[in-house]
Amino acid sequence: MADTRQRILDIARELFNTEGLGRVGVREIARAVGISVGNLAYHFPTRDDLVATLVMELSEENQRTIFGALPEDFSFETLYRAATAAMRNMLRFRFVLLSYVEAVRASAHLARLEKGMSVQRRQRHDQMLAALVAGGYVKRIAPERGDRLYEQGAMISSGWLTSATLRGLSDEAAVRHFAKLGCALLEPHCTPRGGRQMRRLLAGDYDRRR
Repeated sequence: MADTRQRILDIARELFNTEGLGRVGVREIARAVGISVGNLAYHFPTRDDLVATLVMELSEENQRTIFGALPEDFSFETLYRAATAAMRNMLRFRFVLLSYVEAVRASAHLARLEKGMSVQRRQRHDQMLAALVAGGYVKRIAPERGDRLYEQGAMISSGWLTSATLRGLSDEAAVRHFAKLGCALLEPHCTPRGGRQMRRLLAGDYDRRR
């Protein structure tokens, strides 16, 4: 039964990614899985429940890969690697970015989840910024500037895949370009030490070292 549930999730994710969230209903998913609509409803009573579960899968994957304890030597290199890891995770769930507003508006469950995840994202942003200040990479930033940085970063996070798709960028090129763009928001606040590392990041040194 657990295998059937996961199979539904995997196939639904593929369909949503390739066809778009608005074009795939429970009948299409059930047909692709090879089960009845009633059997699908046993696992996921509504399509919104299925979508919310997929969003939580992405959140849990991020928890495993990038939301652990910050290393003591947190730096711009660490930040860049965390950003690219998060964006590569998103590629497997690209429908979440491309149709997220539609999904949240359609699902009260997902709307509740989003409120909690939004708080978590802001907390993580503040933790990473504090770590960069403590490591001597970034000057101390006033709270109002921190608010602006968070909003600017959120705009990149929510829109990078749409922009990359319209520009015809490959997935990997998009990940590297927009991760650098997000990190570069901190460039005006760099210390001399941070400025040296930022220049290496923007020059692609950390891509070559992968």
